[in-house]
Amino acid sequence: MTSSSSSVRICIVNPNSSSIITDALSTTLLLSAPPSTSLSFLTGPPSSPASIQTPAESIISAAETYKHLITTSPSQDLSLYPTDAFLVACFSDHPLAPMLRPSGKPTLHLLEAAILHALLVGVKFGVLTTGKSVVPDVEAGVRRVMGGNSDRYIGTHATGLGVVELKEGDRGKIERKIKVGVQELVRMGADVIVLGCAGMAGMERLVREGAEEVGGMVKVVDGAKAGLQLLTGLVRAEDDS
Repeated sequence: MTSSSSSVRICIVNPNSSSIITDALSTTLLLSAPPSTSLSFLTGPPSSPASIQTPAESIISAAETYKHLITTSPSQDLSLYPTDAFLVACFSDHPLAPMLRPSGKPTLHLLEAAILHALLVGVKFGVLTTGKSVVPDVEAGVRRVMGGNSDRYIGTHATGLGVVELKEGDRGKIERKIKVGVQELVRMGADVIVLGCAGMAGMERLVREGAEEVGGMVKVVDGAKAGLQLLTGLVRAEDDS
């Protein structure tokens, strides 16, 4: 447990095996951590998929990363893992999050954190994501988090970009596709844009620029940053109760 004056420890778990995504998360989140919050980062093992684009890859990544966490925990007991909370850094209704909650440590995945944030800062939100294959999972996850359909969610735009491509691909192509997606969501009525992939960390300014080009003003929500704030508060609330 922690006190209001001590550091909250949050473990950011990237369940795919691409260390470039973990590195990008580290670069962004270490600058965004709440006061007195320390972060650790974990990448899925080599047996985990390099990117997560389908329900099957979500399940495989959850199983492989869970096994890795168990084997690196003291006495193979997740309740003893040296963290106060887990943030599963995948924008999907990722099964690793409910697998980790029996540890007794507050746990969120990026989709949950982003939706909770988006609902508090705007009227209608849309999600900007990678390939079309992830859209059904995102939409199912949104319904699950919100308890059903809602006109506050206007839809998800798939850019067609790959997760790793977001960090290693042609910058001109990436910026064009991001802006096209943002502008479609703005025209559909979104005043909040959710970054629907961990690989989009740090793209807030690009998203705002895309919206401004069509006369839109949007709030941009990064689920990883939202997760840090929410989990820090949850850990402190548990300690104060």
